[in-house]
Amino acid sequence: MSEVVDVHFETRYGTITGLQWGSGQAKKMVAFHGWLDNAASFWHIGPLLAAAGFEVTAIDFPGHGHSDHRAPGHNYGFIDYVIDMQAVMDSYNEPVVMLCHSMGAAIAALYASAYPEQVLQLVLIENTGPVPPYVPGTGAKSLREALDVWRPHSLEHKRQYASVEDAIKARIQATPMDQEIIRPLVERGLQSTEQGYHWRTDKRLKLRSFFRMSEEQTQDFLSSLPMPRLLVVGEPRTYALEYPSYQDRVNALDPTQYIEMPGCHHLHMTQAKAVADVVIKFLKDHPAAHLDESPETTGHPRPFHPF
Repeated sequence: MSEVVDVHFETRYGTITGLQWGSGQAKKMVAFHGWLDNAASFWHIGPLLAAAGFEVTAIDFPGHGHSDHRAPGHNYGFIDYVIDMQAVMDSYNEPVVMLCHSMGAAIAALYASAYPEQVLQLVLIENTGPVPPYVPGTGAKSLREALDVWRPHSLEHKRQYASVEDAIKARIQATPMDQEIIRPLVERGLQSTEQGYHWRTDKRLKLRSFFRMSEEQTQDFLSSLPMPRLLVVGEPRTYALEYPSYQDRVNALDPTQYIEMPGCHHLHMTQAKAVADVVIKFLKDHPAAHLDESPETTGHPRPFHPF
């Protein structure tokens, strides 16, 4: 197994932490996890990709893992994560491969559409954009509901677990998988206290969104991605993709390669070897040719091919 090291990015918003496999290798891959997960979501696939020659850096989004939480009085608007992603990407002086799961994939699709010159290839796992979308005629009602939930919210952690094992058992009720597969994710997500353990995740992450993007906006971003795009989804279709516009979003994304494989929403964890093989083959077969055409206009160096 490739050695894993802790990394951190100092930003104007606070410290963003992460894990890294294959440190110092020339080919750079940055991984972005899903909602309520953390960098250890890539604990099993990271070493496999590092063995293929990548430096794999998986971050903890703010409010997740070991990263700083947002300041009191602030919330976790979806679009704000794009700014966090920019802060991480600004530390790279060359384009990277993005490996993204769930919420991380939705955020990366937006960022990569705005800064395609920074992304060699884009791998999306179990996501085609933010959900649910804005429904015309519901804006005022949805905003009021979100504000009503926001007013009395508390940051106090009332639920404590007597042991890490108890926390693992609780998490697999929501995310069924083998305990040893989910253990690194759970351990990174826990804070030890005198009373036991509670989740490190910021409780504001579970509050309602004040605003939602329209379906037209989401598909506009998806159709603006020029780099090679791999979409990997579980079969049968998981709860995360059970919404009416799914096929329309796939059509807008027009993935370079679309792969369905047996697995759950976290198939990059439960099927790490199979997903790694798919990703590595895709990166070999589909180099980032779009970046070779006009590097002068991007302000970034002429990119390398990852293989």
